[in-house]
Amino acid sequence: MKFLRLLGPIAFLAVLLLATGCERKVVYESKESSVLTSCFTCHGDSDSRLIQAEGEYANSVHASGTTVDYANRAGCGRCHSDNGFLDYLATGSDDAPYDHPAAIHCFTCHAPHTSGNLNLRTTAAVTLANGVSFDHGEGNLCANCHQARMGANAIASDDYQITSNRWGPHHSMQADILNGTNCYEIEGYTYNKSPHATQVTNACIGCHMANPQVHDGYMVGGHSWNMVDEESGSDLSSVCTTCHTTAESFDYDSIQTDVVAMMDTLRTQLIDFGVLTFTQGSYLPNVPSGDTLTIADKNVAGCLFDYLMIEGDRSEGVHNPAYVRSVLGNSIDYMNGVLVGKRRYGPIASH
Repeated sequence: MKFLRLLGPIAFLAVLLLATGCERKVVYESKESSVLTSCFTCHGDSDSRLIQAEGEYANSVHASGTTVDYANRAGCGRCHSDNGFLDYLATGSDDAPYDHPAAIHCFTCHAPHTSGNLNLRTTAAVTLANGVSFDHGEGNLCANCHQARMGANAIASDDYQITSNRWGPHHSMQADILNGTNCYEIEGYTYNKSPHATQVTNACIGCHMANPQVHDGYMVGGHSWNMVDEESGSDLSSVCTTCHTTAESFDYDSIQTDVVAMMDTLRTQLIDFGVLTFTQGSYLPNVPSGDTLTIADKNVAGCLFDYLMIEGDRSEGVHNPAYVRSVLGNSIDYMNGVLVGKRRYGPIASH
C-alpha cells in the first residue's frame, strides 16, 4: 500500500519531466530553422572564405594587439582598440580608458550579427586633419585611422615653437600620402601627384587585399593586409602589373631606392640644422624634455614635418611616387640653401 502511495507522485513527476522535455525540444526545433538558416549564410560547410580571412588576420599587425594597453587612453583608443573605434564611429570620440580593451578584430570593421551581412561598418568619406576629403570607396574605412591627425597648415608662421619630441604627424598617415595632400608645401615650389588613389578601386583595399587566393600561408594580402612577408620574401608586387606591366617589384622606376637615398639626405640636413635627433629608438624632433624648440624659419619646420610624414608612411614612396619625390626633392633643395647657401648635396634624380 505504501508502494502505491509513492507511485502516484513519481508518475506525476515523470509526466512533468517528459512534458518539459518535449516543450524544450519543440521550442529548440522551432528556432533552429530560422537561426541556422541565418548562420549558414556565413558559416556554411562549403564556404571557406571565413577560414581564409581568419588565417590571414592572425598574421596581421592588427591581430597582435601590441599597442592596445599602451594606447588605452583618451584620443588614442579610437584607433588602437575595438572599443574605441566603435565609440568613435558612433559619437566622434572614444571613451578610453576601457576596462577590457580589445584588439582590432573582425567585428571592428564588420557587424554581421547586426546587419546580417559582411559589409563594412562605414564607407563614408573621411575629412583629414588639413580639411581635405578622402573619398575612395571601401578604402575610406581605413582612412579613419591611417591618417596624420595633424594638418601641415598648422605651421603658419615663423618662430614656430615645438614643445615635445612627439610633435608632428601621427604614424601611419597613408591616407594623406595616397591622397597627395598634407605634406608641407613650400611656396614657389612645384608638387606633382600620382593617380594611385583614383586609379585603384577602393584605394587601400585594392592593393593590400588584392589576392583572391591564399598566398604564402596566409602571410600576405587579404586580411593580413601585408604586402610583403619579410621572412620568406613573398610579396604582392604582381598587383602593380595591372597598370605597370613591366614591374617586377615594388621598386618600380627605382622609387624605393630613390626615396631611401633622399630620406638619408634630408635626415642628415635636419640633424645638421639641429632640429632632428636620434632618441628613444627613432629620429624625433630635437626637443629635450621640458624644453621648447623654436624654429625661426617656418619652412624648416615644414621640412621637418615632411620628413616625419614620409618616414611614417613606410611605403618608401610607393603610395604616391610623384608626390613623395616632389616633397623630398623640394625639402632637400630648400635645406641646401638654408645650410650653406649652395647645393651641397648635389642634384636630385629626376623621373
